Amino acid sequence: MLSALKAEFRKIFSVRSTYVIFALSIVLTGVFAFYVDGLRAGDTVHDPGKMAGEVVNAVNALVTLIALFGVLLVTHEYRYNTIMYTLTSSKSRTRVFVAKIIAISVVAILLSLFFSVLSPSFAYIGLKLKGLNLVHQVIPYHDLLWRVVFTGWAFSMLALIIALIIRNQIGSVASLFLIPGTIEALLGLILKNNVAYLPFTATLGVIQHSSEHHLLSYSHEAIIAAVYVVVGWIIAWMLFLRRDAN
Repeated sequence: MLSALKAEFRKIFSVRSTYVIFALSIVLTGVFAFYVDGLRAGDTVHDPGKMAGEVVNAVNALVTLIALFGVLLVTHEYRYNTIMYTLTSSKSRTRVFVAKIIAISVVAILLSLFFSVLSPSFAYIGLKLKGLNLVHQVIPYHDLLWRVVFTGWAFSMLALIIALIIRNQIGSVASLFLIPGTIEALLGLILKNNVAYLPFTATLGVIQHSSEHHLLSYSHEAIIAAVYVVVGWIIAWMLFLRRDAN
């Protein structure tokens, strides 16, 4: 199992896309946190929840980019047919499947925590350079911590499941961008408040409630998202065992 885990981490950190996505995420954080919420903060310095909001906004904005790590980990292998080497190097496909889940889970959680710290830090630096002072900040550390970790993890797991089922890189990336925003938003026109029970809506609801659909608590939305992840794991695992590698 350890060798399979090492192989998955090696794949993540040996491709250029990993560093491109990471750099892009830092740039976006700098633009919105440092410039918009820092240098051009204005009256928001009087908001006692500004720094907590920076954490929420960072995860909400970057969670799709973080999830791309999981999509590309899987689809790169199918695109370049290196999945054959992965499967033949291990005695069990299940071991490979679990290794991918663990590797992406670790990366997703660490990146979510990293940007949830980086965003308020950039905003604070921007405020200081502008000569602005914040009012006393109220930050619910424990509540934010579990919500940041869960949202980053669950969103990446849903993305990983999509990639394992579709296997095509373009289709998987397109689905990752279309399903959470466009498709679930359109379904919301039909489902109304029940849109909170859709997978990506429930996952994002853990970090930031929708202003229109605020019927469930953060913990209830986390349970809904977790159910989708577990069911998705089972489906993806069965397909991963039975389908041909190509």
